[in-house]
Amino acid sequence: GTGTPADGHLCSAGGRRISRSCGHASDFDRDMYDGRGSGSPGHRTPNHRPSSSFDMAALKQPVFETLERLEREIEERHRVVVEERAAVHLQKQEQQRLREELITLRAELEATHAANVKASYGVFSYCYRPPDERAIEIEARRERRAAIANYAKEAFEEADENDDRELTLEELRQIEGDNAEIVMMEADVNGDGVLSKREYVNYKIFVAKQAGKQARKNFKAADFNNDKELTLEELREIEGDMADQVMREADVDNSGLLSKREYVDYKIRQAAHGALTMR
Repeated sequence: GTGTPADGHLCSAGGRRISRSCGHASDFDRDMYDGRGSGSPGHRTPNHRPSSSFDMAALKQPVFETLERLEREIEERHRVVVEERAAVHLQKQEQQRLREELITLRAELEATHAANVKASYGVFSYCYRPPDERAIEIEARRERRAAIANYAKEAFEEADENDDRELTLEELRQIEGDNAEIVMMEADVNGDGVLSKREYVNYKIFVAKQAGKQARKNFKAADFNNDKELTLEELREIEGDMADQVMREADVDNSGLLSKREYVDYKIRQAAHGALTMR
């Protein structure tokens, strides 16, 4: 059909524009829409959208930097916590060592006191019945075993970070260090790969008991004159180059000699709590 000038030009094969009244866009309109024409700068094209990749990268950069900073802070805080925990554990270990040394020292003093009182009676010593040496030793062993059990329980609870009443190998390393793998292998009686409190405490008591048995045998073998005391020279027969350190750490009454109780108790402390720090 035809249209008025207001409606546009007549559609023809050679025409460049067609009537708007026909509902069709002209070539000019299409050129203006897709950006090929010289239309007003207000026109936007769907094929000419601004890229946002640079802007996104700029936005992400401070986020990544913040995350990295937080990660470094967390790692540093974790390192500090681990060091503080290790220091606390060493402090508790030292306190436990002193408690067990006091048990040994008290038994030594009780036995010495009983012997001195008996000697003071002179010819009437048969009238005095001193405390039984075996009774003193049994009481000392009972106290020592209770101290080891209580310390093992406290150490277990300290290492049980998630309070699930079980220790994994990683948790066990906090209190056993390089010995964790051996302890796990020997103490895990049900083979489930973790340690219960009962397993750990029983293991520590068992290890202490076995160490005590071996120490008594070694003491007897080294006590050449059978005077129930070891000199430094006698101690070297069973401790070798470690004799000086053992004498210094085990001689709780500072007599310069080791009684059987002092030596046995020292070896039990070593077995139960690991090698002691030189003093």
